[in-house]
Amino acid sequence: MASKKTINQHREEVIKSLSELNAYSKTMRDDIIEVKDMLKEQNGRVRKNEKAISRIFGMGSIVMGVFSALIGWLFNK
Repeated sequence: MASKKTINQHREEVIKSLSELNAYSKTMRDDIIEVKDMLKEQNGRVRKNEKAISRIFGMGSIVMGVFSALIGWLFNK
């Protein structure tokens, strides 16, 4: 009977540990889903900022091209 009792105690401890691990894994899953959602939001904001920066660089290159052409035209006159 002594071994039967220890087997049952061990079984209960294993079941308790597994239930705690299951709860912990559910919590981690929820946290990971939340982090993924936050990452999607940040990626959207970063994409918008990168588009704005690209526009600024595009306008700057056009202005520099026109400025360079104007300076070149003035020196060739």
